[in-house]
Amino acid sequence: MNGDNLMRLEADLIKYKEKLSQMQKDWAATRAGSCYGDEYLEVQIKVYQSMIMEVQKEIASLKKIK
Repeated sequence: MNGDNLMRLEADLIKYKEKLSQMQKDWAATRAGSCYGDEYLEVQIKVYQSMIMEVQKEIASLKKIK
């Protein structure tokens, strides 16, 4: 069961990192544009960074259990 969770979390981590990278590129490209767009992307980036940190913590705890 832990192996399945670990694999799922690792897949999620890759997906989240790819999405975060894309959002950071979009944010850099539009930084001079709309303030609303900048604020929205900044919040989204922070959310994804938090999600990535939580998934990494969960992966680390599952690896300790193994």
